[in-house]
Amino acid sequence: MAKSRKKTISRRSFIGTMGAGGAMLLFPPWTKKLAAEPAAFSSIFHVTQIPGYPFTEGNNRHAGVEALLALMHDQGVSFFRSAAPAPLAGPEGMIAADDVVLIKVNAQWKYRGCTNSDVIRGLVQKILEHPDGFSGEVVIVENGQGRGSLRCDTSSSYGDSEVHANAVNDQHTFIYLAEKVFADPRVSTFLFDPIRSVFIGADDHVTNGYRRFENVSYPCFTTAGGRRVELREGVWNGTGHGQNLKLISVPVLKHHDSGGSEITASLKLNYGMVSMSDGNSTFRHYAGLGETCGKMQVSVRPAVLHIVDAIWASYNSIKGYPADTTRRLNTLVAAQDPVALDYWAAKYVLYPIDGNPRHHPDHQNIQNWLTAAEQTINGRGGLYHPEWGLFAGMVTRDESKMAVHSVLAGPATTLALAAPNGGESWKRGSAQTIRWDFSGDPGTKLKILLLDGAVTKLTIAGGTALETGSFKWNVPADLPKGNNYRIRIISRQNPSLLDTSDQPFSISMAPPGTKLTVTSPNGGEFWQRGTSRAITWTYSGQPGDMVRIVLLKAGSLYQTVAAQVPLGAGGSGSFTWAIPANQATGRDFLIRVRSIAYADCRDQSNQPFAVTR
Repeated sequence: MAKSRKKTISRRSFIGTMGAGGAMLLFPPWTKKLAAEPAAFSSIFHVTQIPGYPFTEGNNRHAGVEALLALMHDQGVSFFRSAAPAPLAGPEGMIAADDVVLIKVNAQWKYRGCTNSDVIRGLVQKILEHPDGFSGEVVIVENGQGRGSLRCDTSSSYGDSEVHANAVNDQHTFIYLAEKVFADPRVSTFLFDPIRSVFIGADDHVTNGYRRFENVSYPCFTTAGGRRVELREGVWNGTGHGQNLKLISVPVLKHHDSGGSEITASLKLNYGMVSMSDGNSTFRHYAGLGETCGKMQVSVRPAVLHIVDAIWASYNSIKGYPADTTRRLNTLVAAQDPVALDYWAAKYVLYPIDGNPRHHPDHQNIQNWLTAAEQTINGRGGLYHPEWGLFAGMVTRDESKMAVHSVLAGPATTLALAAPNGGESWKRGSAQTIRWDFSGDPGTKLKILLLDGAVTKLTIAGGTALETGSFKWNVPADLPKGNNYRIRIISRQNPSLLDTSDQPFSISMAPPGTKLTVTSPNGGEFWQRGTSRAITWTYSGQPGDMVRIVLLKAGSLYQTVAAQVPLGAGGSGSFTWAIPANQATGRDFLIRVRSIAYADCRDQSNQPFAVTR
């Protein structure tokens, strides 16, 4: 991971001037405030260990969003633009009290293929808490190019219209947030799909539709609150455009395809803002990906903040479904530089899940569009607009120019098997308890496997409740005996969280490492009948409390010497055998000592001894 450079960008180091000449004609009205100089570093803000249930009881504050904005503020990037001495506020902050804030989400897909709506819930809540009193409007937006749904019920690629949001409660869709959770006239949604084929002129401030600019396009629409938003120009006030318009992008981090963009992150999210009906769809798939996304940021309207949602990462499916193609990471990564953000999130968040080389930012396809986006943005002056709290400057793919700041949003997440952890012996047909400990948020379901050596012997439980900390297992009566068994537990929601018995345990056999050794008689002795002799043995491990001693003659059981005697203490035991006066004589006798608990734990004289007259 790139080393965090606990250092913020010097905002006074930027020069608020433009490059040469006619390039100004390419840019929107606000572009004159863009700087031509790159920032010293692109700051990346990394939040991990976000609790599985991220809300504190009774409100909409999201632990991950709270930790992220606090981390940013600590590094000099304020969320609120305000002179008030309030948390997260500063005179150069991003969100002003009267702003129209567009929150761009992924909603072309559902399940874990769309943006986590719990994160959006926390973000909207924070905006409404503006210290100066929020008088603006928050609009959750998406263009799914005919397949989008802010109700998370799209049937495209799923074959059904069921509602499945990416949230703790999968009924909490984006529309549900606006209509039920907030039920506030300041919060609404707008789906651009119905207007993606409507193209309007520069003087049309009424029709909901798209305007073309060069080879991209952007939405112009009237919000539920009656505000006329024209993305490139600003908020139309009847005579001109105000710049109280802010864009926050919140993409879900995921696999996209093989041979195209490869991944979805903050830059690719612009494909849900531009209209593919403007005649340039073929160019954008995928030769023009980097140029299109870069142009949407630098020449239409940049996001003041990009938040990559990796609460769940769909690492093996664009759809976020089925569940085993996703991984719970409980992570958010944010930046004002979308190029640096996508590079870092791909390399350090998505790629490590399964090591898919197509998800690494050095893969040629990703490198191509990252490079094109970088060149497009920097070629048009970079991303620097202090009046919006945007200080990214020149964007970068160079890790040496990234400053990474990390924070934990919750306690460390751990999962540890407590029993059996090695040395136990369980009988076939018996009821046993498998126990584990955990902390943080390892998920809700646990998979339990029985291993024989390194091979999975059987699945004991496919998805038992993790929070109980234990599972009652009826050991199958027909399970093969063995002393090389282990238990493995795996979080179903986060398979990277797993643990295995430290040492083997046995089933219907003596525990591993258990041994009995007869030391006397061990061969060659002459014991006279009618006398008393000491039968001795040593032991290790856990052979049980009692042993049985038998006499063998010519290799066959001849008689029981002692049906049950104490094992002994300190690793050795003994029994005094009063040899009967009428004991048969011979030179082919052996003594065998066997654990009563474990029939397989036994030993006998190495060589025959004699019983004499």
